[in-house]
Amino acid sequence: MNKISKLLVDDFLNQKPSAEYKLALNKYCDAEAVFIALLDEKQKAEYLKLDFVTGELSVVEFREFTQFLYENLKLNR
Repeated sequence: MNKISKLLVDDFLNQKPSAEYKLALNKYCDAEAVFIALLDEKQKAEYLKLDFVTGELSVVEFREFTQFLYENLKLNR
């Protein structure tokens, strides 16, 4: 990733989350807790593996979006 894109990502990640984000995160966590309570131990282990992979996917998606945004802003100055 180019240096400017990396700076943008680093700056964004250091921002405090918005109230809207916190609300959505709380809703997600509440729903996840209810869902996990319904699982047996083997299902919980598999769900945690899936959750980890989902997190990795989110990181890649965020990086690709940042690069896309930067490239398009650079081309359309």
